[in-house]
Amino acid sequence: MAKPIAVQPSQAWDGNDGPWSSFAIRVGTPPQTLRVLASTTVPETWVVSTGGCVASDPAGCSDSRGVLFSPNASTTWENVGNFALGYEKNLRNYSSNWDNGNYGFDTLALGYSGSGGPNVESTVIAGLNTKDFYLGNIGLSSHPINFTTYDNPAPSLLASFKIREIIPSLSYGYSAGAPYRFKKVLGSLILGGYDASRRPPNETITFTFADDISRDLVVGLQSVEYSDTRTIGRRLLPEGILTFIDSTVPHLWLPLDACRAFESAFGLTYDNATDLYLVNSTLHDALTKQNASISFILGNGVQGGETVNITFPYASFDLQVSSPIVPVPTRYFPLRRADNDTQYTLGRAFLQESYLTVDYERSRFSVHQATFTDGAAPSLIPIIAPNDDISTTTTTTTASRRGSNGLSGGALAGSVTGAVTLCFLIIGAISLLFWKRRRRRRQQEESKQEAVRERGTDSGSSRSIVGGELNTEFGDGKYRPPEVEGSLGSRGAVAEVEGNHGGTEMEGTGAGAELCGSGGVAEMEGKGPAAELDALHLYELPAGEVKAKAPGSESGQDRIPTAKPARLRRKEQRKE
Repeated sequence: MAKPIAVQPSQAWDGNDGPWSSFAIRVGTPPQTLRVLASTTVPETWVVSTGGCVASDPAGCSDSRGVLFSPNASTTWENVGNFALGYEKNLRNYSSNWDNGNYGFDTLALGYSGSGGPNVESTVIAGLNTKDFYLGNIGLSSHPINFTTYDNPAPSLLASFKIREIIPSLSYGYSAGAPYRFKKVLGSLILGGYDASRRPPNETITFTFADDISRDLVVGLQSVEYSDTRTIGRRLLPEGILTFIDSTVPHLWLPLDACRAFESAFGLTYDNATDLYLVNSTLHDALTKQNASISFILGNGVQGGETVNITFPYASFDLQVSSPIVPVPTRYFPLRRADNDTQYTLGRAFLQESYLTVDYERSRFSVHQATFTDGAAPSLIPIIAPNDDISTTTTTTTASRRGSNGLSGGALAGSVTGAVTLCFLIIGAISLLFWKRRRRRRQQEESKQEAVRERGTDSGSSRSIVGGELNTEFGDGKYRPPEVEGSLGSRGAVAEVEGNHGGTEMEGTGAGAELCGSGGVAEMEGKGPAAELDALHLYELPAGEVKAKAPGSESGQDRIPTAKPARLRRKEQRKE
């Protein structure tokens, strides 16, 4: 059985709006080693292409952007064309015409050379030149990629790993890392499962997907509360809102009135030139001494129901912005003013103190307070696909019992498995009971028939028995007691041994069904087809599938398991 994969952190802290813990990947042939972040919205892999740095950029531009990728240097690159990226276009700074990518297919491997990380061939790669997204991204969404120039969609990176049985399901666990914790806690990215050492063991609340696949990880932000040494639980969010979790962008996009409350609580000043809350050294020193914390209370809706509380220290908002946004590195607070509810977003800064677990095949996800234990070893727990067999589902349930909670969908699969097993045990016990009763009755019947034959030989009588007496209806003078109150089948009379007529053993509705049979069944030498339980096909759990053609695959066609038929977002081709 496939196991979850831990994507290797690069050990570097990258980005011009972080710093952020990046991950190592290798793209192309021969492989080019790059550093990228993780996107919870994008299905393909983004890398910064050779056009991402120009002559006017500062020295070291390539390294600051995770190292540039050169498609021309890869012998396995298959070019598709220039297309709009199409993500977070509703947010300011991410809607310009420069936000395009040079798309193609190439080989991708996880981790540094020699790390043993898996690879996939002919996966979708987008080469970025824009600086709006300063680093590349490993795409974590499972939705297929649709090009206007292709008839069939291409599988996402996550689906490519699942198709090749490298991971057990379309799922992942992710936390962005926290440079202010211990000796700088690196990011954690698990494909096909999650790291139990990075999330609480007893949290059970899960969230359902929103209908819009471009903004599917939506939670109800019911409250935001500020606390410090003098204040407890000061509300910063006037009313609950629905907000999207997306690690593709770094900031927290909240309503204007909430931003005003943050300004008052932290003494922040909005900078119109950069559209950011810049923090000078004096304010930074004051905020550090203030030692404030912010609690985000999340639920499935904007009010009521189960909630989860995620608390952030001020240090998680103490970030730094640099070129090309500002000429010199400057501290800033990652809060942005949203124009409307389509912009409400909890970005990468939110995932420093949060652990996100997503299960696409059950359309559920969870958000927990991230746990930080110095020196803790990773504990990878698989999330099993719902359509896998009983043995693998049982394995997942056992793993959960060892001290971790999977998503409630996994627990449900384990419960269904246990219920089915119990049902079979009960049916087996009942069958054994009635088999023993039939055996005793047959022994009694043989004794009575022997007595009848002896009487018939003596007197020549042709009488029969009804309910314990001879019955002349069959005309053969044999005793036939009724079986366990079975109703007559469509063919009329009941026959157990060599019977030509239908009959039921346990209130069967069809002719001769042994247990709830819908077709004709004779127990011994019967003429109808036998159905052991109810002659219906059993489906373990429903799962849809989308077929996608990916260049470079041997069969020319891949099967993408999904929780339901995907609604595709067609990529718009742009001219060079």
